[in-house]
Amino acid sequence: MTSQNLHIGPDAAADRYRLLRSIGRGGEAVLYLAEIELAGGAEPVVVKVLDSKTTITPEIFDRISRKWNEQAELLRFVHRPGVVGVREHFEGPPIHRPGESSTLTGRALVLVMNHVDGLDLRDWRAERTLATAAERREVMRTLEQLADVLDWLHSGKATPSGRQVIHGDLSPGNVMVDEYGQATLVDFGLSKLTADHQTAEVWFTPGYAAPEVFDGKRTPGTDRYAFGAIAYFLLSGQSPPTTPEQLARALAALPQIAVLDAEQRARITAICSADPAERPVSLAGWMKDVRHAVVSTTASTSRPASVRDAPPRPAAPPPAPLAPPQPVDPPGAARPAAAPPPVEARSGEAQPPAPYVPTAPLTTPDPGPATVPESVPPGYGPAYHPSAAPPPAPAPEPPRPAGKRRTGLVLGSVAAVVVLAALAVVGVQLLKDKDRGAGQASGSDGPAAVASGQQTPSATPTPSASASPGGDLVEPTATASKPAGGAAPGVNAADLTVMNPVDGLGDFTVGAAKINTKQYGAAFIADLGCNGDAIAEFDLNREWKYLDFTAGVDDGSSKESGRVSISLDGQPAAFSELVALGHPVTKRVEVSGALRLRIKVDAGCDMGKVVIAAPQLTR
Repeated sequence: MTSQNLHIGPDAAADRYRLLRSIGRGGEAVLYLAEIELAGGAEPVVVKVLDSKTTITPEIFDRISRKWNEQAELLRFVHRPGVVGVREHFEGPPIHRPGESSTLTGRALVLVMNHVDGLDLRDWRAERTLATAAERREVMRTLEQLADVLDWLHSGKATPSGRQVIHGDLSPGNVMVDEYGQATLVDFGLSKLTADHQTAEVWFTPGYAAPEVFDGKRTPGTDRYAFGAIAYFLLSGQSPPTTPEQLARALAALPQIAVLDAEQRARITAICSADPAERPVSLAGWMKDVRHAVVSTTASTSRPASVRDAPPRPAAPPPAPLAPPQPVDPPGAARPAAAPPPVEARSGEAQPPAPYVPTAPLTTPDPGPATVPESVPPGYGPAYHPSAAPPPAPAPEPPRPAGKRRTGLVLGSVAAVVVLAALAVVGVQLLKDKDRGAGQASGSDGPAAVASGQQTPSATPTPSASASPGGDLVEPTATASKPAGGAAPGVNAADLTVMNPVDGLGDFTVGAAKINTKQYGAAFIADLGCNGDAIAEFDLNREWKYLDFTAGVDDGSSKESGRVSISLDGQPAAFSELVALGHPVTKRVEVSGALRLRIKVDAGCDMGKVVIAAPQLTR
């Protein structure tokens, strides 16, 4: 609290904001934590004040005033998580005690922003050593949030006119991280809203300023350079060097990056280039290289160099193919004298029959008592029933040469395999006919029924039929099968939960969930806790127009909030919101012309069980 009880406000309400304390400086302006009385209570805000006494001449103050007011008015159009909200801006009396505004000379420019409760990146990084995988994931997640926001601001989507928003003074002091792990850009008072803006005022933070800033020029590349310097600071814990060449060398020397090949290092250090045109256009794409370096080299660098650099061992030769299974008699049955079982089958241990390959002319030893296994593996004969009497032994065959007996066994094995294959084909055809008849009876149209939202089993049968002892077809087991990203012509909708992800579902699961008392049968569920983000990508094949879904927190979640992001083709997130328990968000995202859809749920120890329910693509 300030001891002088100072206030500031517009001419019509000069005492509107009560200044509590100074919290920083942006260029020539000073940032204050302040409060405003609303509905009988005080609400915190952040006030940025530029006093005319800090400028050289009244003419300079007037020029700055025009620019600041125009930019502040445009900033009020920018609404998105990760960007601080602007409440108002005005020119009024300078800072004063209550009731004394009319006694002071001079003027002040004031920008009022929402207060973000959290730590700036300097204090946030000071609490972390990056010694654990969880802390490294936190750093990656924070950088990816900033990359998405900056790409969105630079894309022109932030303003109705399509003008790019450039921060111009990006540094750890201008990024706040709240208790939920949300990173927010603050201090937009002198942001630039053109693609190529020049100004006579050179305000910057040392180490994070690109070379062109010293010429009064700020572009999206200026923010990208500063972002690279922030990445260095978060990965190393040290302030970045002040020149592009030094920063590039320092970034390349980081342990996670030094082990990469020359081409990968060059892609990462390009963000520090002295030429803005050589810096990567997409920060989200640049972050993929950095994440790959940080995640993939952490484990490998912990092994000795001799192990890391050793040539790979040659692959072992594939095992020899097995001979086709031989037909065997039911356990307990008397075996004909002309074809006795192999010696191994009369061992004292119960074991399934193995393919028999004779190595000597067969004799006719006494088989002795048979050992009966408790169960018979599929394909090796009917199940054993102790009460069943053994069939009578067939009449002995006339002796024949051993070579012909072996030929007969092989031919019999081949015939058995052919019969089983034929039975499998017949069984599959019967199942197809049965399923087709059931579909026609219910009025469904196969894939179209799934696309239209009708409930169908998540598993479909695969051809794996076998014959029972009585010759009936044994129904095959069911295995999961999901369609790819493309859909058949005429199918105008598809459930995303039954489509094949590009590289697995990661930490997502698919199942039923309840949001705000409403039950959903198919949903992506992420119950991450303090683990890494849940990310899954899908190939849309440029075939879809919209994605509709409902995002929220499961009613049974122990935590009450979570963040969901939807992005397309590596671009800034088309949807990114913090959802809360009992307050789901139903959204339609346009995906026209997109190849790749990415869904993401951020992890955090305070994040709940997040649900993306009923995600449906439509043409």
